[in-house]
Amino acid sequence: MTSLVESIPLDAFPLEQLVALRNTLRTRAYRRMTQAFEAAKSILFDDHSRLVFFSDLHRGDGSRADAFAQNEGLFVQALRHYYRRGFTYVEVGDGDELWQNRRLDVVKGAHQRTFDTLHAFAAENRLHLIVGNHDIQGFQRHRMTKDGLPAHEGLVLRHTRTDKEIFVVHGHQVDFKSDGLYRISRFVIRHIWRHIQNLGFTEVASTMEESRNRGTLRQRVTEWIAKHKKMVICGHTHTPKVPLVGGLPYFNAGSGVFDGYITGLEIQNGEIALVKWLCSEWGSAERWLMAPPQRLSLVI
Repeated sequence: MTSLVESIPLDAFPLEQLVALRNTLRTRAYRRMTQAFEAAKSILFDDHSRLVFFSDLHRGDGSRADAFAQNEGLFVQALRHYYRRGFTYVEVGDGDELWQNRRLDVVKGAHQRTFDTLHAFAAENRLHLIVGNHDIQGFQRHRMTKDGLPAHEGLVLRHTRTDKEIFVVHGHQVDFKSDGLYRISRFVIRHIWRHIQNLGFTEVASTMEESRNRGTLRQRVTEWIAKHKKMVICGHTHTPKVPLVGGLPYFNAGSGVFDGYITGLEIQNGEIALVKWLCSEWGSAERWLMAPPQRLSLVI
């Protein structure tokens, strides 16, 4: 018996139109990355600076659909560790889950400890919030205020001695369904995905999340890096990443919603490192290196 696929002639597929669409989306992705870079807030740093980057925490309302709730205690312990040691905290987008939840005050009410710690960093001018697609409220896509804390679409770290730059951006700019079609995607998350999570179908939710074409998104970012000669720190894909020695400087902070651990990036002593935080058997937070630190002078 001939299958349905075999019965469709190859010339029925509009291949030229598909190629044209792919090229259009690629061009749009590069343009959006460039727009975010050109509009980014710029700050100075040097080899003595200490910065920590976490991404994709997706702070929710404390319900079963709140993927961050299981890790909040761990996250707060990690943040307090960095606060005591003089780090500046950079949240690389999707800090809050505002696609599932319409109001930030609901999220804040569920995670008061986290917001108190964020304000402690802000009081010492050691906090920078990046806007991710799940942070979008209404039509505020490029900048907003969260509980009085300003958030921007991008951040540029410029080295005081070399003038070399690190571009920090969430990364959804290269993902058309998360950026150009954010209103449709937000509707699906708010009215379908949320109920799947509340029903406890975590494996289904995980499968849906893993279906994102992470390879394509990473490729688009690395192509932008190759063209613009900039190091990029991003999130969005939930996949922690550092480049191989000599590779294009694409770094991804990962996520705060892994089962029992969170990942992030640290810059200190002129080096960048990928780290993991997890709970010890005694309940305290432990920091582990996921990859050897790399000299920034060799990757910027």
